[in-house]
Amino acid sequence: MLALCPCKTRTSQIIFKERQSAIEFYSSLSPPGTSARQNERTSPARRRGKQRIVTKDKPCPLRTRCHTNSLTLVPPPTCLFPYDKFTCSGETPATLPAGSETPFTDATHPRVFIPWSHITAAFPEDMRDAIATSPEKFIAAVPFGAGPKFYAENRRADLLLKTFLEDLDFPDKGKLTVSFPIEAKEDKKGRNKDEGRSRKTAFDKPWPLIITDFSEDFAKFLLWNQCFANGIACSFQGNVVSNDPDLIAEALACIKAATWPDVSIQNLVKHITQTQGRSGNPAELTVKMTQSWRLSYIETKNFKDDKGPVFLLTREPITDNLDMHRSIAAHIRKLKIRVNYQQLINVDKIVGCDWCKNQNHPSHACPFPEVDSTWYGPSTDERRLGMMKSETPKDDFRKRREDSPEPGG
Repeated sequence: MLALCPCKTRTSQIIFKERQSAIEFYSSLSPPGTSARQNERTSPARRRGKQRIVTKDKPCPLRTRCHTNSLTLVPPPTCLFPYDKFTCSGETPATLPAGSETPFTDATHPRVFIPWSHITAAFPEDMRDAIATSPEKFIAAVPFGAGPKFYAENRRADLLLKTFLEDLDFPDKGKLTVSFPIEAKEDKKGRNKDEGRSRKTAFDKPWPLIITDFSEDFAKFLLWNQCFANGIACSFQGNVVSNDPDLIAEALACIKAATWPDVSIQNLVKHITQTQGRSGNPAELTVKMTQSWRLSYIETKNFKDDKGPVFLLTREPITDNLDMHRSIAAHIRKLKIRVNYQQLINVDKIVGCDWCKNQNHPSHACPFPEVDSTWYGPSTDERRLGMMKSETPKDDFRKRREDSPEPGG
């Protein structure tokens, strides 16, 4: 994550329309399943002339709650669970920039994980094919709050990003080419940028700027904050949903217990395993698949504090095939699951952040601005104001009608 701040003495910076912003660099422009396993460890890193210590990732806490099933309810700490990782962890690149013309925060942030289908959404088909063929030649740079509204207000974002990259004091960056999201730019031609837009449209895809013609060492530095395949399976609502660690462990156990004997899921897992050149008992393979599963409590409330708490089921995907991945998720959603005699209801609800694009928290709870004082991106109040401005005039008129008293009342 590179969070950028304005500077009055320079104009050629990543200052998008004189607004504070942030850029995230991703390696997930490769199709699902191509991400590398990271060795998380404590590692010193020198940045901008000062020593920096990267904190070792903490393993997931083990539950002490007893259960009748002898199998582990919580995934082992060594599993590839992406959402508890942090930036600048793993092996430190051999070459780091000595400095930068534009100040940026070097604080450690949560890693952001965007699936292939999201980060390449709305791309032209030929570009998607080119990226899938040679993913090592492309890097995605996603601005904080990316979407049509952002790019309509920041039409020089590609030039400003390239200037920022060139201003990094790095030995060999390569030629460096930065491309605008093609469909996003074309879609905004001739449109009044002051027109009101709905919240969904303001943050719609495509999101990333595309960087090419970079050197290998420079790519390693940018992708020190790299992404992994997405692991969201589904989310559940119900009266039983609450932020109780023991209850969450019990609910995860019930979800697994409903999954293991399901013949349809067993057959899918067996088919996937066979296509990967492996074999085994379908029931045992299904149990093994659920070892990486985790259940998280998330409040999806909006700025009006309308709460919608959910249990979010996340997992390490067992296949690169998107259709198979969706098939397993669809079967999980059909399961009848009860926790303490109360049913968990699957909801067709995507929990996600419009700002950093991660899927393990809602927009109002984005952790990036709250990490430390070196964050140069928009504050919580600025983001709240931006969300209010993104409402359409029609929505605002409807809201005022609903809030106004009836005639004669």
